[in-house]
Amino acid sequence: MKIRHDITVTLGGIISLGLLLTFGLALWPVTIRVDHDWLKPLALLVASALYLGGVGLLFRFLHRVTPKTSKWLAWGLWGIFLLVQVWVATTWVAAPRADLYFVHQQALNLLDGSHHWNAYFYTYPNNVNFTLLLSGILQLGRWLVGSDSGVWLNVVQFAWLDLGLLAIWHQLRRHNPARANLFMVLIMTAVPFYAYALNTYSDTAVIPLALLAIAAFRHLQRATTWEQITVRSIVLSLLLVAAYLIKANFIVLLIAVVITLWVRPNQSPHPGFTRSLLTLVLLATLVVGGGLAKKTARANGYVTDPNQALPAMSWVAMSWNPATYGQYHLDNVAQIRQQPTQAAKQATAKADLTTYLHEMGPSGIANHLFKKARLFLANGTFDSFQINRAYDRAPNWYRQHRATSDWFLAIWCQLSYLALLLVNLGWGIQQIRRYHLTSAYLLGGLFFIGLACFHIIFWETEERYALPIFFLLIAGTAAGYRQPLNILRYSERSSWLPLGMALAFTGILGLAAWQNTNLMVHSNSEPVSVVSQNEGHYYQNHHLRLNTRQSLTQPFTAPLPFDQFTIGTGKRLTGQLTLTNVQGKVVWQSRGKTTTFDQTIPLQAPGTYHLTVTNRGSHTIALQTAPATYPLLPQAIQHHPHEYLSFEVKQRSVAPVLSNGKFWLLFGAMWLSGLLVIDRFYWYRRRI
Repeated sequence: MKIRHDITVTLGGIISLGLLLTFGLALWPVTIRVDHDWLKPLALLVASALYLGGVGLLFRFLHRVTPKTSKWLAWGLWGIFLLVQVWVATTWVAAPRADLYFVHQQALNLLDGSHHWNAYFYTYPNNVNFTLLLSGILQLGRWLVGSDSGVWLNVVQFAWLDLGLLAIWHQLRRHNPARANLFMVLIMTAVPFYAYALNTYSDTAVIPLALLAIAAFRHLQRATTWEQITVRSIVLSLLLVAAYLIKANFIVLLIAVVITLWVRPNQSPHPGFTRSLLTLVLLATLVVGGGLAKKTARANGYVTDPNQALPAMSWVAMSWNPATYGQYHLDNVAQIRQQPTQAAKQATAKADLTTYLHEMGPSGIANHLFKKARLFLANGTFDSFQINRAYDRAPNWYRQHRATSDWFLAIWCQLSYLALLLVNLGWGIQQIRRYHLTSAYLLGGLFFIGLACFHIIFWETEERYALPIFFLLIAGTAAGYRQPLNILRYSERSSWLPLGMALAFTGILGLAAWQNTNLMVHSNSEPVSVVSQNEGHYYQNHHLRLNTRQSLTQPFTAPLPFDQFTIGTGKRLTGQLTLTNVQGKVVWQSRGKTTTFDQTIPLQAPGTYHLTVTNRGSHTIALQTAPATYPLLPQAIQHHPHEYLSFEVKQRSVAPVLSNGKFWLLFGAMWLSGLLVIDRFYWYRRRI
């Protein structure tokens, strides 16, 4: 027993150290995947402290209300939460791009009876299981609402995420209703939740499975009869294996569950029986589940081809390319794909890895690990603003002001991330001091450490792979938040303390504002995206060919004014580009014998237009397109009902990151919020 206890405390120390390092990384978010400047570390610290102060005041309020009021408050919070979800689900519909494009199209093909699989799935077999699942969801949509539209998928994804949140909320409510309500407020204001609910991909599918598994683990720990132990072991195993089959990196959650089960006590009269039974059931479910998944894939026409698939070593080698932060690199993939056999692919990947490690040396390896850790852990956005680059449906105010809106939302994500990390770090240290760790904290912490090690040390690194950590941090904050009692009690002996804190806060915030004045002068030339159909740039190389004097016309609807467009990669051709409005009037036409596919034109009003490309040369030209049986745009290329031109329509925007008014509004709001937090904590000092 003592050995288990020592192991538990040691693991708690490792988790706390991981949270501390993550907090340090989050003060300097990476900028390689965002198009804006972050606030300086001092400003992020101040803002996160204000967020934390707001959480403290909110918790005091929730803790002081009567049980009856708390019950009504819970219903009210859930009601507001669901209304917000309905609004988001019906107002924003993301356009499937990159991996999502292939998954969505293949799911529709299966639904329509075609068992031919795109070559993409032989290179990336990891998405086969999710594609089969998506096909079933789309079929259900046709049965229930007669549609497989994006709104239907949004509703399903929100409902599925809510199921996982409900499981955690219920666990918290059993112990403390105030903490359950705090969890609701935190998740309601969590931007990544909404961003990923609009993202039809495996990331959204596995998160609820992980949350349900954590809740099921808690129930297993409390099981006392062999019937309860057996049923709960089966349920937990099914959830874990389902998550693993959809997203393979969730193998670390299986490992975390087994470790936690063996080192933490449970309420069974024979604890060893619970541990042994779950381990055996989990292994059996893993074997049977893997076999059923392969059988289902074969029944739907998919048979693995090892000579086309990327071997595991290629992902490891790609992640150690010193020219990147460990993220996906298309050139590395192309090099491996060119090899004809599995053995050749494996040998090339191994040679690449050996070369990279030799070139970097010990210091370079350490630096590369640091870069990968920053990409994986430093950004509290979890890639929320890159996963959905284009929208089939979105409010015009958001399209026009997306850069500014995303900047404010990203800052909100970052400061809340810092605050959540700090609370969970404090909760962990408190448990270590008491020499007792809760099973939930240990399980979540091991999952966090395992996921970080998996991607930072071995595998490819992306911010979105860290998304499960975000939900764990919110749950941990709701479960482990404690009021700063020492500071509040000390304030009883000094009425000048709040005034001193206010003056110090004002000085620090003034310094932070001065450090960030470049936001008002640094030009952000990122254009406003008006229409984007950018399929065809990833994996596939589909083209429509135009012979001499042939034309191709792509209709599109612009919801905003525009003055730029790019076709494909913007290359030069011998030919002519023509833009006509809905009445057929030519509003712009390229001049000269040759032209480029990257054009700036006079500002055009919102409306429906036709973009025509005419080949005036003596040679055939190839235009990059994307085939699809679902609408990538409202209208396909004329006379090609299932083809869409790869192009983007934009509006020039050259302005500072923030205007003077928005800059001072931001820091003024922070200043007033800080004074309010200090005042309210001073008011509470006699009520603690």
